[in-house]
Amino acid sequence: MANVMQKPTPRWVDRLPSHSTEPKQMQVLCLGLSRTGTMSLWDALKRLGYTPYHFKEVSKPENIKDRHVLCWREAFYAKLYGSGAPYGKVEFDKLLYRYDAVTDAPAVNFSSELLAAYPYAKVILSKRDPDKWLESIQRSYHAVIESPVFKMAAVVDVPLSILGELFELVLRDWTGGDWRNRAKIRQAYEAHNDRIRSLVPKERLLEWEPRDGWEPICEFLGKNVPEEVFPHSNKGDDVSRGVLLAARIRIVKWTFRKTIVPLGFIGMVVAGWIVLRRPAFWTGSTNRCLGFLRNFIQT
Repeated sequence: MANVMQKPTPRWVDRLPSHSTEPKQMQVLCLGLSRTGTMSLWDALKRLGYTPYHFKEVSKPENIKDRHVLCWREAFYAKLYGSGAPYGKVEFDKLLYRYDAVTDAPAVNFSSELLAAYPYAKVILSKRDPDKWLESIQRSYHAVIESPVFKMAAVVDVPLSILGELFELVLRDWTGGDWRNRAKIRQAYEAHNDRIRSLVPKERLLEWEPRDGWEPICEFLGKNVPEEVFPHSNKGDDVSRGVLLAARIRIVKWTFRKTIVPLGFIGMVVAGWIVLRRPAFWTGSTNRCLGFLRNFIQT
């Protein structure tokens, strides 16, 4: 019998819908690591007229429909484990079709690939004190991944499980797989910033800290400085509190669906069985049926 060749399973990114128009031109790559003011940059760029991509964008309905979390996981698998073809301009154009700027993980984990794909985009490298940055990573990424509540929710909720895996993949990429090693994470911060400086010409690079506010960004991008105060978003442990709240809600919903509803049904069955066992029920039912037939015949 001839060997039957199995058709390879298409990648998630290859399943994304085609568009009749060209993707937005990528204009700004904010390549500072997570927890360096990336949410504030996302908010600021929106107010300056851009459409920036941030980790939180994966939860938008259109991006849930397009399976963004699965695409990013696929990109990590290709980069870290050699599983499948690596992502490049073709893949990023499909995944980031609606966006003209990026900030935060998981996009910044592909900084070299994004710089190669969009060589004319301006680059903002957001920074903060390395020790405070490490503390923030521990209060966000590690607080989620190592939380018993999140681990429990991930068992019963596939999307949360994949989200947790993405958090871990971000750290694995920074540390060569040793994502629990705090010293390696801190080293990764310095190494990442040095790599961006080595790859981006000075005229295309702005090094920025949240305390710098609007002026350096607007001057760099050729935009007028807004009158409103610069946004300082996502402070402290906002990320972990938000994700863990979602995890608790998933657990409550799962518990209700798997226990409360079945118990309620069982209670109805038991109550019905008790009622049906009463002789008075059957006597009353017989009389009601005979009365209905008598009235029907007489009409």
